[in-house]
Amino acid sequence: MKQLKNTTLALLLAGVGALAPMMAQAAWPTTDQVRIVVPYPPGTEPDILARDLGVHLNKATGKVFVIENRPGANAIIGTDNIAKAKGDGSALLMVDSLAVSTNPLLYSNLPYKWEKDLKPVTTVAGVNLYLLVRNDFPAKDYKEFIAQAKKANGDTNVGTGGRGHVTHLGMGLLAREEGVNFTYIPYKGMAPATNAILGGETDAMLVGGILASQHVDGGKVRVLAVGADKRTELLPNVPTVQEAGGHANSIPTTTFALFAPGTTPDDTVKEIQEKVDAALKTPEMQAAFKSRGLAQFFTTPAQTLERVQNDSKVYSELIPTLGIQPE
Repeated sequence: MKQLKNTTLALLLAGVGALAPMMAQAAWPTTDQVRIVVPYPPGTEPDILARDLGVHLNKATGKVFVIENRPGANAIIGTDNIAKAKGDGSALLMVDSLAVSTNPLLYSNLPYKWEKDLKPVTTVAGVNLYLLVRNDFPAKDYKEFIAQAKKANGDTNVGTGGRGHVTHLGMGLLAREEGVNFTYIPYKGMAPATNAILGGETDAMLVGGILASQHVDGGKVRVLAVGADKRTELLPNVPTVQEAGGHANSIPTTTFALFAPGTTPDDTVKEIQEKVDAALKTPEMQAAFKSRGLAQFFTTPAQTLERVQNDSKVYSELIPTLGIQPE
């Protein structure tokens, strides 16, 4: 009898052990299709990231990943879609985390509260920002640019991708850290802002690495510095802002992160994060990041949340100094 009891117990324990992987897999429900909402137009960096990620997650999970572009209103339209989606692992948001942290400071009546309606999953990529000046701007390097801006006392025209856009807030941060003033000229997106500096309408602007690399040899703009800890492989001849004589935090890095609806269970969020991190570590994704000059992050949900909260604090202090009032 004792032997029978031991055998029965062993079988029960074996059964529990066999169920453990199934229980772990159940954290991300067996939905066949997952939407990744991108609140930007097709062809933008977060759109490309989402599509690349979807391919690798499909291979790892067997799920079909559908990319939905819902641009508009500084990412509010797409963000609201996920904020109101079911928290069953079937919907995710790929967004500039700065839009999540700063939109409450820019708009009075958001249709969601990110702290309640969104759950950070992980930071997918960082985009280093580069300082461009028009080719005939009277400064050959970053230190001379700052000196010229101080001398101009507000008459240096800076193009941005729009009111409250990361390029607006980034130049505002640079101005605060370096003790200068700019005149900010908002455009309806980065394309017209880029055309403006290429046409000599503005003096300076911040852009991502791909945009900087596309125009650095065209003779119409020069790249003075990059907001990174070290020189990038994409533009190795461009000094970091510290090398160029500036303050270490003068030029920020913008990050694209994944968020889930706020009602998503924590164990589901954790499993999604682990699957995403594994996808980001594949040789194909590593090569894609390198070719596009992107920085890689492997953050937990808690670390991703901490970054958004820290950004909220930094920009809640900065935005009023730029004369931006909530709409």
